[in-house]
Amino acid sequence: MGAEAIASIVQTASAAAINLDAAANAPPTPAVIRAISQALSSGGANPSSGHFLGDKARLLLETTRDRIAAMVAGLTENGVMFTSGCTEANNMVLKSAASVPGITVIVSATEHPSVLRPAEWLARLGIRMEVLRVDGKGTVDLDQLQGLISGIPGPILLSIQIANSETGVLQPIDLITELLADRPNILFHTDAAQALGKLPLWVGGAGGPHVLTASAHKMHGPMGLGAVLTGDVLPFPLEPLLLGGEQEWGYRAGTQSVPLIAGWAAAILECQSEGPVMIERLRLLRDSFEAALVEAVPDARLNGGSASRLPNIANFIFPGVDGMALVAQLDAAGVAVSQGSACSSRRPEPSHVLTEMGLSEADAFSSVRFSFSRLNTEAEARHGAAIIADRIAYLRGLS
Repeated sequence: MGAEAIASIVQTASAAAINLDAAANAPPTPAVIRAISQALSSGGANPSSGHFLGDKARLLLETTRDRIAAMVAGLTENGVMFTSGCTEANNMVLKSAASVPGITVIVSATEHPSVLRPAEWLARLGIRMEVLRVDGKGTVDLDQLQGLISGIPGPILLSIQIANSETGVLQPIDLITELLADRPNILFHTDAAQALGKLPLWVGGAGGPHVLTASAHKMHGPMGLGAVLTGDVLPFPLEPLLLGGEQEWGYRAGTQSVPLIAGWAAAILECQSEGPVMIERLRLLRDSFEAALVEAVPDARLNGGSASRLPNIANFIFPGVDGMALVAQLDAAGVAVSQGSACSSRRPEPSHVLTEMGLSEADAFSSVRFSFSRLNTEAEARHGAAIIADRIAYLRGLS
């Protein structure tokens, strides 16, 4: 495939009239793109090199670590380890349990597949695995968690996400940390891929999770970059997932992607400069969209609507509507949406998140996720709702 053909694909892919799929990927801003381009143009040195070009690359790395540290309270000096994304970061944390004798792994039923699949891998090795149920709002059963941690004397790896990528539902992290306060030998991990930049975050054992994992591209940074974020004391050590070098203090072998890291630094700077104003604007966009959609489609129901949620995600059931058909219709109309996590949305199965919340397979298949970024406008939110209502009416007319 030639350069012109590749450029044509890229241009077509970026030409969606209304992008309501920011939870899958928040598009990089011009500042992020410039930062990546400048890093590529400046010599592209290896940050492990012992010369002035390597010094410059290392400075970019450390600047980005500092900016991430400013967003997460309690991080240690070496508490930001870069990875290729949140999937790798989650795998690193979960698979570390394989080195701890007698450990039990506890995960919530609505975790991202990059947590659930490694947990299942550990179970196949003979490690005890427990799954926390969720209620109809999508929040974990704290009574079940209390019973588990009280009845398991040995070490535990507990992994509960802060915010669900399909519904935006927030878990009660503060209440969970209270349950764990007097219980030794529990490493508490939380997947913060959707939460970083949208919520106050902290690490620190009794004051919060021991380990957070994050992703750049959920906050307008580049794809292919994430991080493991740690606090002062870990109940047991993390183990490297990749071996072969001493990068990232020996925890993650491989040359760091300096251009992508520079792009993440730019995304963080923009996020910090807008602060609470951006969060409130996202909330108003989402609320405006939800109100317009419910007015136009009165039988639409919001999944997790009564729970605390991220300010930018809305997941609706449209009874009797084939969600995949609706996604296709909206795609043709220039509106980008999805049925759930981008890592599993092409699989012809109902969302495990929604079925664990008690939805029938039919309702899960009739559900669609809409998610906003700070690049969206009020006009897009209202126009998008009108197009969605029109396509639902069309599909219902066919049935």
